[in-house]
Amino acid sequence: MNRQKVILAAIGIAAFSALSWSPSEARDYPFCRKAEAGPGDCRYDTYEQCLAAVSGTAGYCQQNFWLQPSGRDLPPRRAPRY
Repeated sequence: MNRQKVILAAIGIAAFSALSWSPSEARDYPFCRKAEAGPGDCRYDTYEQCLAAVSGTAGYCQQNFWLQPSGRDLPPRRAPRY
């Protein structure tokens, strides 16, 4: 009887997690909070959000240099002149 309860609980947990599953969205944020050496805390959409996070600390905000620019952010490429 006890084994049946464990099996039913496992099936219920598996069914619940399968129904509530949603794909995660990986994304890079454009601003990082820096306080010491290292990559910093890069999870801010705006510079103002980052400034609010470092308020009252010795940290500072900078652009996320690991963020790859999208194609629309790049200037148009010019044809080489010969």
